[in-house]
Amino acid sequence: MNRPTNLRLTLVTLAGLVLATAIGWSLGGRMGTGVVGGYLLGALIAALGVAWQNHLLRTNPKKVFAASVGVFLLKLAVLLMAAIAFRYIEAAAAQVDWRAFLVAFAGAVLLVLAIGSLDTLRVLKQRRSVA
Repeated sequence: MNRPTNLRLTLVTLAGLVLATAIGWSLGGRMGTGVVGGYLLGALIAALGVAWQNHLLRTNPKKVFAASVGVFLLKLAVLLMAAIAFRYIEAAAAQVDWRAFLVAFAGAVLLVLAIGSLDTLRVLKQRRSVA
């Protein structure tokens, strides 16, 4: 396991969480809850996807593309279900602003995916130099 890779992704994800929490705190109410909730869920799904892809790179590289597509579809499904729930279910809409949730979710996914992809490229480069 490449510890600096995991550390880098963890630190960037936590820095994003601090930023999302600060923004959520300043917005307050439904919008603040949407920002923090969207970031947490987006970062969780993206980080699990990156971890799964890195695992497959080590164990079964032929399945990495299929995993990437699967994780992308999962992100879209979660995004759609959350948007519908926070927009049309009154109890959920009273607690979470759906637009703030969607923006924070997308931001978290992009942040984690960018750092995770750079780390995955480093792993691939190391594998090629060893082989």
